[in-house]
Amino acid sequence: MGGLRAGIHLAGLLACLGLALAGCDANSKEVAIKNAKPGDMLVNADGSRVELVKVFTPGIANGLHKGVVKITSAAGDAKEKLYEVTAICSVKGEPGWPAYDNIYGDPISDLDAKRPLPVKNRWQVLFHFDGRTEKTGKLDPSGWVSRLKDNLCRKGDFKDT
Repeated sequence: MGGLRAGIHLAGLLACLGLALAGCDANSKEVAIKNAKPGDMLVNADGSRVELVKVFTPGIANGLHKGVVKITSAAGDAKEKLYEVTAICSVKGEPGWPAYDNIYGDPISDLDAKRPLPVKNRWQVLFHFDGRTEKTGKLDPSGWVSRLKDNLCRKGDFKDT
């Protein structure tokens, strides 16, 4: 009887472990910005995970303004950084629209703190449609910025139109 009881406990433990692993897998999938809620992962690229903290405010034309994301880097120190991010997405070949997508971010430490303009440590990347990129500010090079731009601008794997 003791062996049967141990077998049942082992089976239950394995079932719980399987559910926990399935839950981890579900949380590791990128979520398109149009379906994302705070806590969802927007991007998983180059060892960095980008999680939505505060929902973006839709702007005029193709802008998503002042959303907050948390970047977790697996690069040795597993640092977390918060950025208030804005993306201005363009439409290729459309008259009067710029020939680039623009994403910029401000490092923050407090979601509710007022931020002065101009922001001292702002970074910005222009993704030109001819393949060039222009970077300004202090941001370590990483593929998460390009991938986040694709998600916010609904391009690449995130294209839904």
